[in-house]
Amino acid sequence: MAPARAVPPSLTARVLHASLVTGVLFFLVIAWYIGRHSPVPAESLPTRRVLYIVLVLLSAASFGTAMALSARMLPRGQTSVDDWWRANLPRALAVWALIEAPALVGTVLFLLTRDFRVLLATFIGLFLFLQYRPGRLVERV
Repeated sequence: MAPARAVPPSLTARVLHASLVTGVLFFLVIAWYIGRHSPVPAESLPTRRVLYIVLVLLSAASFGTAMALSARMLPRGQTSVDDWWRANLPRALAVWALIEAPALVGTVLFLLTRDFRVLLATFIGLFLFLQYRPGRLVERV
């Protein structure tokens, strides 16, 4: 029996990133499906200033920390892509987790309040997932 080959870190990063994005999208689709059966017109939504302020502050802090952390990734230099991922995968996971948190919070708040305005955090999170995808992280550094 041949020994098992190790999975390259670059493949691990792509699978983890795709899993996180798919989870957010799947949860968003479920929230939309549940929410469409009891739609609330925008005019009848109450103003929830505290909710919006807390969500904006949480999202800004989380997204800002993710950006700062991604800027601190080690430079690639002359190393291979797999060596770079071995060194930077924990940082990349932290960046993706910081992006995922407000995206999921926005979706949960949409489920609880039926207020579509809180989905802005989810859509910004999905946009940042695109900006910090594995191939782009390697290119940036």
